[in-house]
Amino acid sequence: MFKLNSLLAIFAFSIFAVEADTINFDMKEDISLSGKIATVKTSSKYKSVAGCAALCESKNSCAAFVLNTKAGSCSILKSVTKESAKKGSTSGVKG
Repeated sequence: MFKLNSLLAIFAFSIFAVEADTINFDMKEDISLSGKIATVKTSSKYKSVAGCAALCESKNSCAAFVLNTKAGSCSILKSVTKESAKKGSTSGVKG
């Protein structure tokens, strides 16, 4: 019983942590954004929504981020000019 409760607590915490990292963003599933690119990261640290959102949050010039799970990249945008449907992409616009 202890193991089950511990696993449930860890699972609940991980869900909350992702939500906390993205709370300042208008999240868009299967949407890619275009605009002026500040940087693109491909390291494993930024291959999650939470990691990509945290990178954007840490940069004053960041207006939005695009996580492309198929390409394994996190793009940080200084401005957003267009949005388009793209399977496997998750975008967040600073709110």
